[in-house]
Amino acid sequence: MNKKKRSNLKSSFPDYDLNDDGVVTDEEIERSQRMLELELREEKAESQRMMAWAAVISMISYSILPLFPFVEESRLATLASLSDMLFLSQASIVGLYFGATAYMNKK
Repeated sequence: MNKKKRSNLKSSFPDYDLNDDGVVTDEEIERSQRMLELELREEKAESQRMMAWAAVISMISYSILPLFPFVEESRLATLASLSDMLFLSQASIVGLYFGATAYMNKK
């Protein structure tokens, strides 16, 4: 059964009226909801990709940091002790991203 809903200019139904006939059908509402879900899924994937890139860049930056002349030798021991936890946490973020991406592509 295809129910029709008249759009009201003050309601959110005009956003769902895809063929601009003034009538919003259930199909148009379902289609708009599916499009919204796809957009949200795409935004989530983009955010996860950006987090993975930020993790990789932070690991590279931290590994290059001791090479700069403004880092004193007395601080290298502190940097070395912090690097274990940083690399473990950042690598787990990158690994989870790649694992989730591979799992989602497998479906």
